[in-house]
Amino acid sequence: MNDSQILALCPSSPLECWSIVHRCYKGRCEQILHLATRVLGSRVLAAQWLYKPAIGLSHQVPCIIMVSRSGYQKVVTLLGRIEHGVYA
Repeated sequence: MNDSQILALCPSSPLECWSIVHRCYKGRCEQILHLATRVLGSRVLAAQWLYKPAIGLSHQVPCIIMVSRSGYQKVVTLLGRIEHGVYA
Protein backbone atom coordinates (compact mmCIF):
# COMPACT_ATOMS: atom_id res chain seq x y z
CA MET A 1 0.00 0.00 0.00
CA ASN A 2 2.82 2.42 -0.70
CA ASP A 3 1.31 3.81 -3.88
CA SER A 4 -1.16 6.66 -3.54
CA GLN A 5 -4.59 5.81 -4.81
CA ILE A 6 -8.08 7.25 -4.81
CA LEU A 7 -10.18 5.22 -2.39
CA ALA A 8 -13.43 7.16 -2.63
CA LEU A 9 -14.74 10.52 -3.73
CA CYS A 10 -15.25 13.20 -1.12
CA PRO A 11 -18.83 14.19 -0.45
CA SER A 12 -19.75 17.55 -1.91
CA SER A 13 -19.97 20.47 0.45
CA PRO A 14 -20.30 24.21 0.22
CA LEU A 15 -16.76 25.27 -0.65
CA GLU A 16 -17.05 28.72 0.85
CA CYS A 17 -17.61 27.23 4.32
CA TRP A 18 -14.33 25.34 4.69
CA SER A 19 -10.71 26.33 4.30
CA ILE A 20 -8.62 24.37 1.85
CA VAL A 21 -6.73 22.77 4.75
CA HIS A 22 -9.97 21.61 6.35
CA ARG A 23 -11.30 20.25 3.03
CA CYS A 24 -8.08 18.26 2.60
CA TYR A 25 -8.37 16.92 6.15
CA LYS A 26 -12.02 15.92 5.65
CA GLY A 27 -11.09 14.19 2.40
CA ARG A 28 -8.33 12.26 4.17
CA CYS A 29 -10.77 11.26 6.92
CA GLU A 30 -13.26 9.91 4.40
CA GLN A 31 -10.56 7.98 2.56
CA ILE A 32 -9.17 6.49 5.77
CA LEU A 33 -12.65 5.64 7.03
CA HIS A 34 -13.35 3.83 3.75
CA LEU A 35 -10.05 1.93 3.94
CA ALA A 36 -10.42 1.14 7.66
CA THR A 37 -13.95 -0.15 7.03
CA ARG A 38 -12.56 -2.56 4.46
CA VAL A 39 -9.71 -3.67 6.73
CA LEU A 40 -11.65 -3.90 10.00
CA GLY A 41 -14.89 -5.18 8.48
CA SER A 42 -17.29 -2.60 9.91
CA ARG A 43 -17.82 1.14 9.54
CA VAL A 44 -18.60 1.35 13.27
CA LEU A 45 -15.31 -0.35 14.19
CA ALA A 46 -13.45 1.82 11.70
CA ALA A 47 -14.92 5.03 13.15
CA GLN A 48 -14.02 3.93 16.67
CA TRP A 49 -10.48 3.02 15.60
CA LEU A 50 -10.01 6.41 13.98
CA TYR A 51 -10.40 8.24 17.31
CA LYS A 52 -8.38 5.98 19.62
CA PRO A 53 -4.60 5.86 20.17
CA ALA A 54 -2.99 3.22 17.95
CA ILE A 55 0.00 1.19 19.15
CA GLY A 56 1.34 1.06 15.59
CA LEU A 57 1.38 4.88 15.53
CA SER A 58 3.31 5.20 18.81
CA HIS A 59 0.01 5.64 20.65
CA GLN A 60 -1.00 8.61 18.51
CA VAL A 61 -4.62 9.03 17.44
CA PRO A 62 -5.08 8.44 13.68
CA CYS A 63 -7.49 11.33 13.13
CA ILE A 64 -5.06 13.75 14.79
CA ILE A 65 -1.92 12.84 12.85
CA MET A 66 -3.80 12.84 9.52
CA VAL A 67 -3.58 16.64 9.51
CA SER A 68 -0.29 16.31 7.63
CA ARG A 69 0.40 14.35 4.47
CA SER A 70 3.09 12.32 6.24
CA GLY A 71 0.71 11.51 9.09
CA TYR A 72 -1.93 10.42 6.59
CA GLN A 73 0.62 8.13 4.94
CA LYS A 74 1.52 6.62 8.32
CA VAL A 75 -2.15 5.78 8.92
CA VAL A 76 -2.50 4.23 5.45
CA THR A 77 0.66 2.19 6.04
CA LEU A 78 -0.58 0.99 9.42
CA LEU A 79 -3.91 -0.12 7.94
CA GLY A 80 -2.00 -2.03 5.27
CA ARG A 81 0.05 -3.73 7.96
CA ILE A 82 -3.09 -4.62 9.93
CA GLU A 83 -4.69 -5.97 6.77
CA HIS A 84 -1.69 -8.24 6.17
CA GLY A 85 -1.26 -9.28 9.80
CA VAL A 86 1.94 -7.31 10.45
CA TYR A 87 0.69 -5.04 13.21
CA ALA A 88 3.74 -4.48 15.46
